[in-house]
Order: sequence, then structure tokens, then C-alpha cells
Amino acid sequence: MIFRLIFLMVLLWSSVLAFSQDANALNLDRLLEVVQKDSGNADALKNLSLIYLHKADYYRAIYYAEQLKKLGNKENNNSYRLYAYIGLGQALMMKGYALEAKEYMSKSLKLALQLHNDSALCSVYNGLGLYAANIESDYYLSINYFFKGIEVAKRISNDQLYSIMLTNLAGMYYLKQDPEGLKYALECYRLGQIRSDSYLIYSGATNTAYMYYLKKDYTAALKYLKEAEHTMTSKGFLNQSNVYNLYGNIEFALKSNARAVFYFNKALKMKANAQTSSIVDTYLSYARLLMSEQKYQKAVDLLLKGLELSRVKINFIHRNDLYEYISVCYEKLHQYEDALKYYKAFTKENDSIFNVDKERSVNELMVRYGVEKQMNEIKQNKLELLEKEKKVQLQMFIIVFVVLILLLMYYQYRRKNKLYIQIVKQNMEAVNREKYLDLQIKQLKESTLKDTGGGTGKYSVSSLTDEKSIKLYRLVEHTMREKKVYKDNYITKEKLADMLETNRTYLSQVINEQSGLSFTHYINKFRIEEAVRRLSDLNDHTPLKALSSELGFNSITTFYNVFQSIVGLTPSSYRTKVTELQKNS
Repeated sequence: MIFRLIFLMVLLWSSVLAFSQDANALNLDRLLEVVQKDSGNADALKNLSLIYLHKADYYRAIYYAEQLKKLGNKENNNSYRLYAYIGLGQALMMKGYALEAKEYMSKSLKLALQLHNDSALCSVYNGLGLYAANIESDYYLSINYFFKGIEVAKRISNDQLYSIMLTNLAGMYYLKQDPEGLKYALECYRLGQIRSDSYLIYSGATNTAYMYYLKKDYTAALKYLKEAEHTMTSKGFLNQSNVYNLYGNIEFALKSNARAVFYFNKALKMKANAQTSSIVDTYLSYARLLMSEQKYQKAVDLLLKGLELSRVKINFIHRNDLYEYISVCYEKLHQYEDALKYYKAFTKENDSIFNVDKERSVNELMVRYGVEKQMNEIKQNKLELLEKEKKVQLQMFIIVFVVLILLLMYYQYRRKNKLYIQIVKQNMEAVNREKYLDLQIKQLKESTLKDTGGGTGKYSVSSLTDEKSIKLYRLVEHTMREKKVYKDNYITKEKLADMLETNRTYLSQVINEQSGLSFTHYINKFRIEEAVRRLSDLNDHTPLKALSSELGFNSITTFYNVFQSIVGLTPSSYRTKVTELQKNS
């Protein structure tokens, strides 16, 4: 498992070049001079962020991406924002800030699609693929993103972006322990040689080395790893610990423990410029070697250092492996209470979901603990009594285990039910506030009609000021709530624009700016609000299919999907929970 995590760091590096072909050719000193003279030079800020990402100097990358974001906000330039979001998403992911990284990646995806920027879109898909693999451990989703990126790269005939996606695909195959990914890594390496692209050569060689390591062809693995090391050092890549970590693992596999220790120590000496995950991987690999030599206490010391580092740096990626290896070491040291303690932490880290593998592991640990305890008691008691106690303890373990499973199932059920009830309560409270909201809407209507002279008025490009934008949005709200046009399943932007005597472009712009929603989501919001009101009324027995049609949905399937995405549970579940709440009140 730890080798898979090491490999993820190599994959993360692939993201930093996926949205620029010429960033490496730019002169860093010249760009710094440009920014010093003109802090608002967007191209310089963008390329500085790229270069520092390439060099693994993530704090500087974040700094210049933040400056680009501020410039984009100041000038209301979505292109600037797009590249700022990409840079921030990539750099923050490298530093372990998962939630912030995902937020910026989501924003960059939306903007790349909106601006039809395929080069940026390819980078976004690459970053999302890496995020899915590294943070969410969803390799199939990751592969899906990479294939989307490959499709875009082919569409724009960009060999470099195409190569980056290939090497990341190889990474996903490695994580699945499938050597078929070797062909993707070799293709990336070949394209790097053709293009004389040092980064593609480095990335392709590193991934190829990992794939040969998986195939246990250590000679070939070392050949490519040496080329990756040469490229890495000559080009000044800062995060070098992952390469030396792989050297250590290969030497360990070749039973050259002394050389393996040398490389592990070399990787640890570079921790100042390394990612947290790479250093934690080194602790794990080094500990694995010590465990093979039965030096369990020394292994525990290293693992505890890794655990402390992951806590200080708030890095969750490897923590479950740390807990698991610490538990194994304590077990070997016959410190079973500590072993169980860390094993519980391990299972909790994996979300406490019991499956076949976990069930077997827990049973094995419990049995070993019970056997060891009985062996100690043999010295004081007769063999017959000990055998009887062994059976009793085994039965108790089985009972406790079954009870734990039942309790966990009950807890999961209660938590889910409590969540659903909370959702229903919140929506019912919203329904009870409807009268107050209606009063506000009427006041807004009177104010709008007064300001517009009793009519809707028309809006031109030059007259769509903030004040008139708000007035138009109030009219839209009035039309939706009073005339309930959302019930028309053929409602379109054009149709609503005609009703308001404006045009679809202005209407779409106002809805997006004022509500933060697209036209479709805006319409569906009103449909679901009424659905909640109707389903919260116990006297309303309208069948769901009929209700779906009345609200303007073309199919009940669409109704179910939209309702669940907004409310959090299906319409039928919501109606059931409302009935339960009324009975219990």
C-alpha cells in the first residue's frame, strides 16, 4: 500500500505542466523583473505560478496565483480567474489542503467549460483525476477524468497534454497493481524523447520505473530510475525524496538492506523541500525494512515520527497505513493493548465500515491476543482448565464481535434516519415561514412596479446597471412566485424574457449574477420549493407522478433526481418522514 502512495506523488507532479507548453522556456529572472515593474502583468503572474509549481516551490506558486486571482477580480476577467484557480488548486493539493484545492478545481472546471478553453480544461481534468486518486482513493473516477483529458488533448492536437494524461493513466494501473499500464508510461517517455521535453522524459522514465518495479524487473526499473534521477537533479526539481524512496524499495526487494537504508536516509535528509506525503512514505518504507529484520521497536519509532508529521501537517493520506503498521509492530512486540489501540484507530480511519477483509483481520488479531494470554496462564493453571477457558474466551470474542457489528449497523441506521428527519424539519420550518416570505415578495413587487412606472420596461446593454439588474431580478422573482411560470414544462429563457419584455442574454446574466444559479437550476429551485410545501402537507395526497407533472417536470425520474440533489432524500422518503414526524408530535 505504501508503494502506491509513493507513486501518487509522482502523479501529482504531472499536473503542474498540463496547462502550458512554454512555461519551462520562460526566464524566471525576467518574469520577476516584469512583475516588479508592473505588478498587474497577468501573463507574468500566470507563468511565474507555473514555473514555481514545476519547481515544487508551492508557497511561491500560491502567492503568484493569489495575485492573479486578485487581478482577475479587480478587472472582472474570467480568464485570469481561470488560471489563478488552476494554479491554486494544483499547489494547495500538493501541500495537502484537500478541501480548498477541490473548491478551486470545481471553480476552474466551471470557468474552463464556460470559456471553451480546452487547454485549461485538460489541466482541470488532470487535476481532478489526481484529486480523485490521491484524496478520495477513487481510481475509477480518476481514470474517467484522465480519459476525458485525453479526449480534449486529442481534439486540440496537443501532444504534451496527451503525454501527461498517458503517464497518469499508467499511474492508475500501478495503483491497481496491473502491469498493463507499462505501455502508457513508455509512450509518454517516447514522446518526451521525440520532443526533447525534459519533463516528459522525467515523468515517463519515473512511471516506467514504477511499472517495472511492479513486474519485479528491477534491472529495467533501475535503468529508467537513473535517467529520471539525472533529469530531476539537472533541472532542479525540489521534491527528490520520492525517487530515492523508490531506490530504497528496489534495493530492499533485492535484499540489499544496507543500500536501501542509505537511500531512505537520503530521502529523509531532503524533507525540507519535500512534500509531507513523500516523507511519510519514506518512514513507512524504512519501517517495513526494519520489520523484516525484526527490529520492531525501531520501526515503531519511525512510524510514530511519521504519524506525528501527518498530524502536524494535517495530512490524512497515509495515516491509515501508519496506524496499521504500528499495530503490527506492537503485536510482534507482544504489546497487545497498544496493538489493539492502533488497530482500532486504523479501522476508524477507514470509516469503520466492516467488510470481509476487516472482519478477518479483527478476528485474527483477537485470536492471537487470546492465545498469547492463555499461554501465559498455562504456567499457573492446569492444561484442562486452560483449554476450557480458551473455549469460553473464543465464544466471548465471537459474541463481542457480533454485538459490535449489530451496534455499528444500528448506529448507521440511526444516524441516517436522524439526518433525514433533520432535513424534513428544516424544510417544514421553511414552509412555516412562507407567509412572511410572501409578505416580503409583495413589498418587493410594489416597490418594483412603482420604480418602473407600473410596467416591466426593457433593458439594453448600456442600461443594465446594478440597480436595474436588481429591479429586473425582482420582476423575475415576482413572476416566478406569483404567476408560477415554472410549472410550464416548456418554459425557456426566451419565453420568460418575452414575458418580461427583455431578452434572453440579459435575463440569463441577471439570474446568474443575482442568484448564482443557471437558468435551469433556478427554475428547478422553485419547482422543488413547491414540491416541499406540497409534500409537507399531510392533507395533500397527490401521487408523486402527478405532482411531478404539475410542477413542470417532463419525467418522474428527473423529478426524483433533482429533488434528491437539492433536498437530500427522495420525494417518497420525504413524505414518509413527514408522516412519521406528525405521528410522533
